[in-house]
Amino acid sequence: MKLSVFWFAIAMSLTALPVWAAERVVLITLDGVRCQEMFQGMDRSVWQAQNEGKAIEETELYKLYWAETPEERRRKLMPFFWEVLMKNHGAIVGNRFKGSVMKVTNRHRFSYPGYSEILTGTANDLVIKSNDKLQNPKPTILDYLREELRLPREQVAAFASWEVFNWIVTSQAGSIVSNAGFQAYDHTDPAIRELSDLQFHTPTPWNSVRHDRYTFRFAMAHLKTHRPKVVYLALGETDDWAHDKRYDRVLETLHRNDGYFRELWEWLQSQEDYRGKTALYFTTDHGRGDDALNWMHHNDKLDGAAFVWLAAAGVGIQARGELASAAELSQNQIASTLAASMGFDFRSAHPDAGVAIELFK
Repeated sequence: MKLSVFWFAIAMSLTALPVWAAERVVLITLDGVRCQEMFQGMDRSVWQAQNEGKAIEETELYKLYWAETPEERRRKLMPFFWEVLMKNHGAIVGNRFKGSVMKVTNRHRFSYPGYSEILTGTANDLVIKSNDKLQNPKPTILDYLREELRLPREQVAAFASWEVFNWIVTSQAGSIVSNAGFQAYDHTDPAIRELSDLQFHTPTPWNSVRHDRYTFRFAMAHLKTHRPKVVYLALGETDDWAHDKRYDRVLETLHRNDGYFRELWEWLQSQEDYRGKTALYFTTDHGRGDDALNWMHHNDKLDGAAFVWLAAAGVGIQARGELASAAELSQNQIASTLAASMGFDFRSAHPDAGVAIELFK
């Protein structure tokens, strides 16, 4: 009798486990990527404006990325993301052109406020009101998961192209692995150490943002060596090329990012401790202007800068592709969503955070 009660208790405890729970999570952000490019691919009007009224049909960029329908264009731009991840393994919200709306709640509509909202679940407008190197005053989802999972420092890692992330990703400096901007990355592999040195010899046009290639390679090296449970990869070139009015470089960067996603996904599927145990999330910190005259900008005066999107793939995520939501979603729900996918209630510790988005499960 006692034995049967024991096994009944075990069975009940197993069924009580959240079906959404993943053992590992990867968050990826693409700085300032508009809904237009994400869901519709190449914006012909922007490329036409960049070419000052000249015929664009014979340009290499047009041949590479233009197609008649939004679905075809986005597949050309990010083939792995749309044809593999979203088609077979995931879902995405925020296609405002099909009635799925997701917006920031912070009033500033630029980077630090957006990233802080993603990571803390709240818009801390009175404190986070610039891109200055201010330590995030609120615990982030990275802090929260490290504490809940009782993880050593190396098991929670953030790799970013923009240097200010060293202040954004945690409220406790040095509590997690954080490598951002033109910062050396020490590793046992001589090839990675050489790559770390090379970043200082291949400067970008921006003093605080390194090429995404270095950020991605360092993140992959950390994954392979330390096998972290929580990883944040923040890619930045899309925003900076946009500010420089280089639409060609924005599209080239998105296409290159898609290759990174393929490599990351295929590596995760090849590893027993990650395969079938990892949830991936993709999002952006803010939108941008809506037309060919202001697409390069984002601020509190531009309505388009408020629109963002969120995609998820992997364990616990239904392969449903584009999702429509009757209710408007918010950027402040992302932290709770990441926590929920690992079986935790972020709002129990941070009640001012947005609620988890359950459309994915």
